[in-house]
Amino acid sequence: MTNKMSFRDIIFSLTHRWYMIAACFVVGALLGWGASKLLPPLYRADLDLYVGINAYRGPRDRYIVQVVQDELRKLDDYKNWQMEQLNGLAVTDEFLSDTLERLRAGDDYWLDVSVEDLFYQLRGSWRNAGRWHLAAEASRPELAVQAVENWGEVIAERMNEGILHARQLVAIDASLVTVADELTDSLARYQTLAWVKPDLEAARQALEDHPPDEPWGAYDHWRLISQTTRAADWGPGWSALIEAYPAPQALPAEYLPWVERALVSIESDLEGLPELIEYLETQHETLAAQYAEEAEKSLGLSAGMELEMSEEISPRVEDVRPSGSLMLVGGFLAVVIWLLLGLVRFTRRGES
Repeated sequence: MTNKMSFRDIIFSLTHRWYMIAACFVVGALLGWGASKLLPPLYRADLDLYVGINAYRGPRDRYIVQVVQDELRKLDDYKNWQMEQLNGLAVTDEFLSDTLERLRAGDDYWLDVSVEDLFYQLRGSWRNAGRWHLAAEASRPELAVQAVENWGEVIAERMNEGILHARQLVAIDASLVTVADELTDSLARYQTLAWVKPDLEAARQALEDHPPDEPWGAYDHWRLISQTTRAADWGPGWSALIEAYPAPQALPAEYLPWVERALVSIESDLEGLPELIEYLETQHETLAAQYAEEAEKSLGLSAGMELEMSEEISPRVEDVRPSGSLMLVGGFLAVVIWLLLGLVRFTRRGES
């Protein structure tokens, strides 16, 4: 007669031997710990940088909006984009090459390390503005410290330089907007004067042809002042001219001197405007070139950002070999193996 056991009975029997499960887990964990000690040592040095971002200036930061090419709807969007910029810039070839040069100057170990190798040794992370976490991993503690310190120095120097250029960019942008507005106004005024001048010349001819003893018509009276005020810049000269405009129903002899004065003012403005327009165009081109140069040097950073590296806080170093993970994996594998062996044993017993 065979003594067959159900699968439920087998599992019940195995799981109630908790002391064997615990023993297997401990043995597996010890084996995992031993395996971790056989791995090459790995040390991580950590360093924090202060990053201050004024997210409230985001909507006014025209250059950043142009770089992002998207609408930053929330304050967090502006902050997150800036922090992502920092993380991306910190591992570019320019930053890493500069870091590697400094490392090689201080320790010959780094002579055989490439920029790509250094890239995989460095990490940058952040949870919120205010604290930017840098880390470097190496086979020796002192090498990890060297890497993270030199990397932090390069970041602080180059990014603060970029922030200075970003602040210069803001000043240039303000000047560029002012010059662009003046240029637009000057071009529009030149065009307006060029349109009004023939109208006034036609009005002068009409006044000369009009009977001298008949008043100038009401329609022509208001049409003439309407045309002239389009050319007025409302400076003292033009204001005085407009105030001296003849009364309705005046004779042509009163209008003609006034029209002549208006034409002289228009011709005077037309004569000076081309030189002003040329000057403003030159200024605009110069400022635009400066803007492009400062924009490139600003690294896409905000003028409202602050970045500092504390000289009083030393990097923290820790052994980061995966001992804990290997102990857990070893313990669970040992338990699973014991359960499988127990299942096979009980199955064979039941079949015999």
